[in-house]
Order: sequence, then C-alpha cells, then structure tokens
Amino acid sequence: MTRRKVIIDTDPGIDDAIAIMALLQAEDVEVLGLTSVAGNKGLDHTTTNAARILTFMGQRAQVYPGADRNLQAIEAEEALLRDDEAGFVHGVSGLGNADLPYDTSLIAQQQAVSFILEQVRRYPGQVDIIALGPLTNLALAVREDPTAMRHVRQIHTMGGGVYRGNRSPVAEFNYWFDPHAVDLVFQELGPYLPIYMIGLDVTHQGIINMNYLTFMQLEGGELGQVIYDMMAVYIHQYWKQDHYLGGVIHDLMAVVGYLYPKIYSDVYHAHVRCVTDSELAYGQTIVDLHQAFMNKANAYVPMDADISQYKYYVMELLFGSTQAKLYQQAKS
Repeated sequence: MTRRKVIIDTDPGIDDAIAIMALLQAEDVEVLGLTSVAGNKGLDHTTTNAARILTFMGQRAQVYPGADRNLQAIEAEEALLRDDEAGFVHGVSGLGNADLPYDTSLIAQQQAVSFILEQVRRYPGQVDIIALGPLTNLALAVREDPTAMRHVRQIHTMGGGVYRGNRSPVAEFNYWFDPHAVDLVFQELGPYLPIYMIGLDVTHQGIINMNYLTFMQLEGGELGQVIYDMMAVYIHQYWKQDHYLGGVIHDLMAVVGYLYPKIYSDVYHAHVRCVTDSELAYGQTIVDLHQAFMNKANAYVPMDADISQYKYYVMELLFGSTQAKLYQQAKS
C-alpha cells in the first residue's frame, strides 16, 4: 500500500485533537510530523497539546513549534495584535476536560517552517498539508521559499465560509486570526496546486448530537471516553449559545473529507480572497463561486456533504468498522 505523506499544521483545540486522532488511525497515511501554531490557544499550549495527542495515541511523530502570533504582528515585531479569543471555547488547557500527559521528547527543536520546507524538498510533489488552524506557518514558508512550496501536492485547510462566520457575522475564527496569511497562501499557491477550503458552510452540516457522543463513550473504550471528556466543554458552550445538546467538530470534517473526498458534493472551483483592510469585515472570505467577478480560480470549495456517510467514516476511523456498523444498527 502506498501511504500518503502528510504534515498536520494545527492549533489544538478540541476539534483539532479529535481530527488528529482520526487521521492517525488511517492506514494509508504516513504522518511526517505536526507543526503547531498559535490560534485556539497560545503556542505553548498548542505545542504541548499536540504532543499530548501523539503520546495518548502511541505515535512517535514529532511536533515542530511554529508561529506564536499572526503574520501582521510578526512583521511589526509586536505582540499578538488580536487576542486569543477562542480559548474559552476549548477550556483552560485547550483540550476540554481531558487530562492527558505528554512525552517531552516529542517536541522537536527544529522549527515548523524549517520542517515544512525540509519535507517538501525531500518529497517534491508528494507531501499533503492538512491545515487545521491559522495559516501563519504556511505563509512564512511561502515567504521563505515559494518555489519549494509550489511542490506541495495539495493543501486542505479548515477555515473561512461563503455565507457565514463564527468569530464575526462574516469571519470564521481560523481565517480571522490571520487573514494576511490566508490571502498570501491562496494567491501564491492556488495557481500551482489544489487548495481545498473546508469552510463553515459544510462543517456546520456535520453537527454531532448527544446520542452520537454517548455511543462513543459507551463503545469507544479509553479513546471514546477521552473524546467525550473533551467535548463536554464544547457541549456546554453550544448549549449556552444555541440551546443545542451537541456540537460541531469543524476540523474533523476536513480530515474525513481529505481521506474520503466523495463525501463532498457541490464542489466549486472558485477564486478566494481574504479581507485584511476592513475592521468590519476583517477575516471574511470573499468566494467567487462562479468566477464571475474575480481572477482565475485558486481553491476548491465544497458546499455540501453526505453527513450519514461522514458520521460512519468518523466511527470507522476512530473505533473500527465493527463499532461503525454497530452504530448504524443502533440508530436505525
């Protein structure tokens, strides 16, 4: 079996953690390493959280620390210009109520940008990047060596939205956190390689209810209990905000769609820009689905998904086909 080579760029975060756990279970994927970035929490937290996930899953891949603030703050040599405002959603540690130890040897001395470029040069045209947080590390890698980054095989990024936001009425959190990085990555790499923007329009379709989570807890062993413990904080936030018992694991949709792209439908080849020059619309993705007003397409944007199939694949990845089939029987 030929295994796909993957770098996970991430800011764990509850939804990042569950998505990473699922991807680590995929037999046809070789995870080259995780690169951490500030976003859901500060860099120290996201780096150690990535190591916690790897330790819990028994993986020996390493975490390569990346950007501790957004591109604008790095360029200005200033502290983070926009505060970590998603932290409360993910709990104090960033992993909800889960208390996971970590192996310090899994945190590499090598930095994220150096690692990304090293792997892309070593395996030109073979490395996929799954970006589950702000795109700061990718933008810095493009700045350092745009030619090398054009040899990434494909990028799947969870972020943005065509018709909705979650940090503001129009901006999704990951892209709001560093819109300058988003715009740079899409403009510089979109003409050369496939970029899949997995936005809120499709991730919000994959809402996980309490029946699904309870099945994970009852039938998923230690992993199921850890996921349930992490999701407890999410559930509390969704109840306070929407009076809904459950939650959306946004990054999980990006991972499952990467592994099983046929779950997506209504996939548009579109031109995407990210707003950087407006306080009101800061971080908004402007998506020309029909290429009517802007330049050549630079992204693939799915707008719909087969949610029944998605939920089956989630169960299968995390707990195996037997448990996935059992869930199908239990819900019917």
